[in-house]
Amino acid sequence: MEQEKLIIQLIQQDLKHNQLTQGLIQIGLDHGGDYDLDILSIVAKLMGVPEENIDNRWIDIYVSFMCEAHKVAVLASGENLIPLAEQCYELLRVEWEIVSRLNLR
Repeated sequence: MEQEKLIIQLIQQDLKHNQLTQGLIQIGLDHGGDYDLDILSIVAKLMGVPEENIDNRWIDIYVSFMCEAHKVAVLASGENLIPLAEQCYELLRVEWEIVSRLNLR
C-alpha cells in the first residue's frame, strides 16, 4: 500500500510539472521536451513492469492523463490532482494485469 501511495504521488507531481510546461507552451515558450522528467519509466519500475514492456498503450494511458492536467486548476499544493493521479495509476495497473494474465509480453 505504501508503494502505491508513492507511485500516485509521483504521478501527481508529474501532472503538476506538466501543468507548468503546458503553461509555458501556451505563452510561446516551447521547451521542445527539454524539461520532461521521464517519470513514466520510474512508475513502471515501481509497478514491476520491465522497461522493455512499456508499450504504446502504457504510454498512451499516461500521456492522456498528462493532457488532462491542464483542465484542472493550478494550485501550489497540487492536491486537486490526486484523483487524476489515482485514476492514472489504476488504469496502468489494470493494463499491466491484463497483459500479464494474457502473457502478451
